[in-house]
Amino acid sequence: MANPSRKQCTVHAVELTLRKLVMFGSPNSGRLLIVLAAVLWSLAGVFIKSLALPPITIAFYRFLFAALFFLFFLKAQDREFNRNVLFSVLTYIAATGSFVWANKLTTAANAVVLQYTAPIYVYALVHVLFREKIKRFDFFALCGGMIGILIIFFGSVGHPDMPGVAIALFSGLLFSLYIVNLRFLLGMSMVFIVFLNNLGGAILFLPLAINDIYLSLSQLIALMIMGIVQFGTPYFIFSKGLKTISLQEASLILLLEPVLNPLWVHLVIGEVPSGLTFIGGSVILISLAGRYLFILSEYRS
Repeated sequence: MANPSRKQCTVHAVELTLRKLVMFGSPNSGRLLIVLAAVLWSLAGVFIKSLALPPITIAFYRFLFAALFFLFFLKAQDREFNRNVLFSVLTYIAATGSFVWANKLTTAANAVVLQYTAPIYVYALVHVLFREKIKRFDFFALCGGMIGILIIFFGSVGHPDMPGVAIALFSGLLFSLYIVNLRFLLGMSMVFIVFLNNLGGAILFLPLAINDIYLSLSQLIALMIMGIVQFGTPYFIFSKGLKTISLQEASLILLLEPVLNPLWVHLVIGEVPSGLTFIGGSVILISLAGRYLFILSEYRS
């Protein structure tokens, strides 16, 4: 029998790799879920910049449509309430609401990248709360990512959009608290958690958005798509991904979002990121790629 060709070997290797990646409940499936969540979240800037609406109105309708969507999948036995659920609702509302506000006060690139100071807090909190050590390759990837964040931050110091930069940084802290708290909720229904988070946001933001609550049909459709596809679903996907990979790794994978977000905004809206934003985003991407190349090289050896 003839030996298999190089092409056949390559195809076979790709097939095996794909099977491992999509294997349900495996770490690779968790990584793919986190990547998908990052890609969907990265579309936020396009929606926010495209809608000539106050940030409070955008936030309210995002919460509302996401809650209505997950209501259809909610089961009676899923309902369980405790202090961790309450903390999830509060940090979720605060993080997402402040992010929308930051997008209106500064560029989409600055808002999303500076929100991703979150991995710093995640690593610190996980070490303190769960006594989990930081692996060497994670540490270097984190340092590289944060250098990219600092480059973008200092490019905005003293500019008129500095308030938006400050709010985006605060959003990063809140987002990290939300992520870490998910560790205490993994045994609960993620449908219920995402539903309750968004319901709480809709209730809280309704009085603030009441003056601008009447929208055109096109605006409502855009916000419905945003609430369901871009906003609610990624939080559900992200929560599922955390069942098979660590909080630290998940927070690093999410650094894909600050790289993709300004790209989509530039392609759709035409907003051009500053040179420092481009440099900082490149540093983040290189650090993240280096982390996985290092792991791959160790795995092969």
